[in-house]
Amino acid sequence: MDISSELRKIVSSNEELKKEQFRDLSPYIITQKELSKEDIPKRKFVLGEWMPEDSFGMVYANRGVGKSWFCMAMAVAIANGDPTFLGWEIHKKRSVLYVDGEMAKVEIKERFDHLSDHYLDNLFILSSEMLYRDGKPICLDDVNEQLAIDNVLEKLEQEKSRPQILILDNLSTLRRGINENDNNEAQQLLDWLISLRHKQYTVIIVHHSGKSGQQRGASIIEVPMDFVIKLDPPKENEKDLYDGAVFNFSFEKIRLKTPKPSTGKLSLSNNQEGKLKLLSSTTDKLPDRKFQILKYLKKNENETKMSIRKIAEKFNIAIGTVAADRVSLLKEKLITKKYEVTNEGDVILYEIWPNEFKEPLELDLEPPF
Repeated sequence: MDISSELRKIVSSNEELKKEQFRDLSPYIITQKELSKEDIPKRKFVLGEWMPEDSFGMVYANRGVGKSWFCMAMAVAIANGDPTFLGWEIHKKRSVLYVDGEMAKVEIKERFDHLSDHYLDNLFILSSEMLYRDGKPICLDDVNEQLAIDNVLEKLEQEKSRPQILILDNLSTLRRGINENDNNEAQQLLDWLISLRHKQYTVIIVHHSGKSGQQRGASIIEVPMDFVIKLDPPKENEKDLYDGAVFNFSFEKIRLKTPKPSTGKLSLSNNQEGKLKLLSSTTDKLPDRKFQILKYLKKNENETKMSIRKIAEKFNIAIGTVAADRVSLLKEKLITKKYEVTNEGDVILYEIWPNEFKEPLELDLEPPF
């Protein structure tokens, strides 16, 4: 037997096999001139000029910071067709599919009820509790589960209820049986998420921070994303200054136009109707420090030895800063020199925190003589 001849045959057959397996990519190649002449529709946006309809992004934070609240408030604002969300224009009312991975059904109900002024029939919720009860929780890395979500999206579209935004909350609880730090294991999931973007969906995944402070797990997840929003807890001395949850937000990645605002402080507070509202320090009326001091003085009005030093220690700020705030409060006649809150101060406190302070009596008018 001629061994060299047989080896040549094997090599030759392998080469022919490779050629058959290779697909022809040449039909996909175009010149810049051809691309420039193509009539491609301009991108349409969901929020501002940074979240297109066909986009893929992430909101991540440590446990308990407020990432679910952030995304739920966003979902309600978009489904409701509000003019803006945290200062970013909502271009039109759209449907949302919220896929939950960990919360009890009653908690989801309570949260959305608190955030929404009325019933929303275009905000769809896929509850993990119902799936767990059937013994079939979602696993995003399973191809069959991906097809199941594709099928749901198609059915909603057939029913004229196509959800523009798909929120997956959260990545850790919607995956199982994989090493989340392995880029290779993340690739198949990533391919599916990108395919949703190419189908003109807006895909937002909710995720946890790792020990490094960055998003947990495989770094490849972030690579194709159009935006990444990080939420951070406030400083320790700020936690008691707000009615509800408070956290900072910042954009760690943005592929298009930088949002305005791109950083800020957010506070989840009850409005006068008793509904929860996510407020921004940049675009909404978040009480500034001097009003926080006013609130502190009112809450501690029975203390006999109030001082600038004591307030500075409470708020962890310089004595000179407190002194300047005190002068401002005195000029506006909101406090007395003895740190007592005036009737005018009570009015301000009621306007900012109507659920914490009683409506004050009308101001006494001094007689003209």
